[in-house]
Amino acid sequence: MKFNTIIKLGGSAILGAALIFLSSCSSTTRTSGANYYPYGSSNYSVVYTPPSWAPANVNLSNVRYYYLPDCDAYYDASSQQFYSQDLNGSWSSNTSAPTSCSNLDLSTAYTVLLNSNASKPWLQNSFYQTNYPIHSYDVYGNIVLSHNLLSDLPANYSVTPRAFNENTNSVIFTTRDGNGNTIALRDVPMGAISTYMPSDTRSYYYGGGYPSR
Repeated sequence: MKFNTIIKLGGSAILGAALIFLSSCSSTTRTSGANYYPYGSSNYSVVYTPPSWAPANVNLSNVRYYYLPDCDAYYDASSQQFYSQDLNGSWSSNTSAPTSCSNLDLSTAYTVLLNSNASKPWLQNSFYQTNYPIHSYDVYGNIVLSHNLLSDLPANYSVTPRAFNENTNSVIFTTRDGNGNTIALRDVPMGAISTYMPSDTRSYYYGGGYPSR
């Protein structure tokens, strides 16, 4: 729309309406915060900003909640808060990692990227504790190497489980060369790993199962 056409029409109401229309078409950028609603979307999808310590090789924009099995804590990317259980059994939130995670390096700690449909997962903590026991992921690396699940991995490379993504049902591994240098993060489908897991683990998420909540 050209402004000289607006002037010829002459109405201040028309000009005002045009300016409102133009301003509504301008894009906005959210530089911080977890939620962004794309303009013009009929079904607003929420995009979350992942924490700095999350695995960087996958799109985590749809991941709101993270579970840290080794210190039994959760992270909410929407509020950017950690949730942990007090001694009295109640759950509290804080912008800093809880003391239970003080011995962990979050940038390397095993992390579960919870399903995008999850809601306040700490209220189902026993479910996540059962399905992701502490160090239940320790066997994954040996399975990947001994069964050549990353067929293009050089012989002197090692793999360390970094995360499990419930949204893609895959395990994310950190690969390192013979000198211990981190090379890349690689995904392996849980279906490929679960084949070699003990049969009694296959009814749980860490064994490749799909238990009901």
